[in-house]
Amino acid sequence: MRGIGDLSPTLLALMSAQGGVFSSADARAHGHTDAEVQRLRTAEVLHAVRRGVYTWTAGWAEASPGQRHLMGISALRFGLSAPAVLSHDSAALVHGLAQLRPRLDTLHVSRSFSSGTRIEAGVHHYVAELPLDDVVRSEGAMAVTSRARTAIDIARASGTLEEAVGVCDSALRIGVARQELEAVIERCRTWPGARFLRRAVAIADGRAANPGESWSRVVLIGEGVAPDDLQVEVRDGQGLVGYADFGWQGMVGEFDGRAKYGIEATSSGDVSDALWREKKREDRMRAGHEMVRWTTADLHRPQVLGARVRAGLARAVQRGLRTA
Repeated sequence: MRGIGDLSPTLLALMSAQGGVFSSADARAHGHTDAEVQRLRTAEVLHAVRRGVYTWTAGWAEASPGQRHLMGISALRFGLSAPAVLSHDSAALVHGLAQLRPRLDTLHVSRSFSSGTRIEAGVHHYVAELPLDDVVRSEGAMAVTSRARTAIDIARASGTLEEAVGVCDSALRIGVARQELEAVIERCRTWPGARFLRRAVAIADGRAANPGESWSRVVLIGEGVAPDDLQVEVRDGQGLVGYADFGWQGMVGEFDGRAKYGIEATSSGDVSDALWREKKREDRMRAGHEMVRWTTADLHRPQVLGARVRAGLARAVQRGLRTA
């Protein structure tokens, strides 16, 4: 990496251990002057993640939004004037909770006592009760809200059922028990939005593979065509065809099949092969089921998607795959 020889091996090791960042104080402790650090920053070898905290410019440029957010979390530890707990979208990223609309442009922390909820220097500060059961602490890392508390915080802050169900689905998918979510709701039952949260948790299902499937389910429920089952095993005379995202008697439904089955590949040959495999898979599914597919764009038109599903169910009746 360009400029790597300008930093001492011990500082590089520390940087790696600290999530890819180091502070001005770290640099001084390892034999570098502030002037040296500023020279590397001026030369665009180093990038300031936060004031006085740096990473490689090349690595920052290549990093995804999630990776940049994690580096921001690592950098935040050097600048907080009072103890805080990572929460909301920052905590979700740490825990691996999937979100429909993650807010990664700011860092998110909560405190039991503070001057008030605010956004300052790229950090969203929340004021909230933080019972011991809702906080996970580990040596060498910032405290973070638990997986269940994080999911409920995000659900409550989202204000939309699809986002709330999506993050609760994800929590169940990674091993959080429904009772844990319900326990957090009970602890915050006097907070605004409690009834909304109970509905989201009641709908939540850990079998949803991603937030798009969660959003789809919310739309289908709202349109009165809720699926009978999720991740439905489909077989034919040749054996296992695959697993459909949604199932009704005589019909299956799938969300965003191109991305799900690897058709967004890097080379034209890969794309052609993937398209062919997916066509063969879909043909086998359609032989024994009606099938409806949709993408994110369709979820913005719930009534249209609902009509398509009802039409598919009607065709299943006509084919004798479904009772009227």
